[in-house]
Amino acid sequence: MHSLASFINRMNVFVWLIGIFAAHALLYLFLGTATWLATSLLATAFYGIVLLVAKLVASRYDDREESK
Repeated sequence: MHSLASFINRMNVFVWLIGIFAAHALLYLFLGTATWLATSLLATAFYGIVLLVAKLVASRYDDREESK
């Protein structure tokens, strides 16, 4: 679990969000979704919240491990 928390703390959220947005935009364009841009932005916003919460939890996990 420590290695997962360490990876999440080291990851660059901005780069991940760019990749997630590009993947969703390509997916929705390929599927022919009329509102591909709005759908891609909403999906990216959702994953952004998930990633930021994961970073918060991982940072608290590392803090707890250091205090032992």
